Amino acid sequence: MLGLMLVAAAIAAAQSAPDSKPVVAKTDGAKDAPASDLPATAPKPKPEPVKYTELKKMPWPPKTGVKTPGIQIPITNLRPEAEIPLAASPGVLLFTTDQVLIPIPALDQIARVEGKSNKVLEPISGIAKPCGGAASAFRNLWVVSCGSRSLARLESAGKPVASIGTGAGTASAAVASTTDSVWMLSDDKTTITRIDPEKNSIVSEFRLAANCRSITPADNSLWVTCPGEKRIIRFNPQTNLVTARIEVTPEPVSIAFGGATPAESSIWVLSRAQGKVARIDPKTNKVIATIDLGFTNADGNLAFGDGFVWVSAPGFPITKISTQLEKEKVVQQFAGDGGGQIYYGLNSIWLMNAAYNNVWRLDTKRIAATLSE
Repeated sequence: MLGLMLVAAAIAAAQSAPDSKPVVAKTDGAKDAPASDLPATAPKPKPEPVKYTELKKMPWPPKTGVKTPGIQIPITNLRPEAEIPLAASPGVLLFTTDQVLIPIPALDQIARVEGKSNKVLEPISGIAKPCGGAASAFRNLWVVSCGSRSLARLESAGKPVASIGTGAGTASAAVASTTDSVWMLSDDKTTITRIDPEKNSIVSEFRLAANCRSITPADNSLWVTCPGEKRIIRFNPQTNLVTARIEVTPEPVSIAFGGATPAESSIWVLSRAQGKVARIDPKTNKVIATIDLGFTNADGNLAFGDGFVWVSAPGFPITKISTQLEKEKVVQQFAGDGGGQIYYGLNSIWLMNAAYNNVWRLDTKRIAATLSE
């Protein structure tokens, strides 16, 4: 009895001591530790997007690329007109008359940037994993949803109009429009799906080569890149027939259309494996020029704007190609960290890099005025 009284007294004294700390039970042989000394389990804060002005300095000159004197320029020498931070990795850009729309698949939303002020506006939300790009046609936006495996039709403010059960694949630029239809690469086999915008329904489907990556409307045709092929596919939307399979260097991944003059407008194709750009005459379906970028694994894209073709790929964020007929050549090549996707819209170049979670807006005159070291 006396022993029990002594134990009770000891416990009461410990509880009343001012400096005492609660003790947690030992597990797996660990020593007793005060609860207030245990590590907190608060969630880690998300890292802030890295700015292009914080790009890493790279060894100079680069070992690859175009070695013609005066062509290569460090990308860190080029200053943007605007840097637009994004909350997560972006998809393919779409330009309207006054905005830039940037799908953010991880956040189920489309970021919006005002064209005049570069101000980030309230995003369009409620699209499950927007992927495969978007199109502006028939007074609405058409957005591929990988989350719901469908094509969403939206008003410009983001209000849903229709959802069409097309399926969805991994093509980076999967949707396009012609005068009377919306077209989509709707799986990875690849199926090209035709949608009637009056009825919001699928009217036909056609099978192409597997794993095609992009679909581009130009010169009254649809042009499709399939990296597994050494050819690009020309498809006639009026007859629903393939009219040409044009051989280029291996792994074509991106297409653009334009020229120094309207009469010289051509199809331009970036091929990943050998880092080459082919120029195709749409009148003859033949390659009439090939431009070597000076590096391989050109896993990026190209765009046409301001009279030039623009290419972006790892290690070479911007390569500028003159389009004057029979004088096609690289005239500027910015090398270093960053790059990967490039676009032309609203009279500007837009350089995007998912690793940095931002978009860089550039004035083409500033690019031309940035000289080699």
